[in-house]
Amino acid sequence: MKKLILSAIVAATAMTASAASATQAWVGKTPLNARSGPSTHYQVLGVFNPCTPVHIVAYKHGWAKVKFQHNYYWVSSKYLSNHSCHWQPKKKSWGHKQKNHYYNY
Repeated sequence: MKKLILSAIVAATAMTASAASATQAWVGKTPLNARSGPSTHYQVLGVFNPCTPVHIVAYKHGWAKVKFQHNYYWVSSKYLSNHSCHWQPKKKSWGHKQKNHYYNY
């Protein structure tokens, strides 16, 4: 009986330690849909900008349930990164080049 209890405590501790270290993630280099459930069939609730930090609380069939600003969303886990990055939106500007207008995106 003592072995069983000790094994359960060791297993629970190991799962807690690995879950705690794997909770932080960042959205990749492209915008990412935030959905109400773990599938493309669920409603898009919003869009995360690239490099947005999120906390992963669960996984289901290639989808990650993330917590962001006290709310929960589902995102495709293949678009999450385990390291931080920096992103700024591109600014549109006008310019002239040999009488032709062009856009810088």
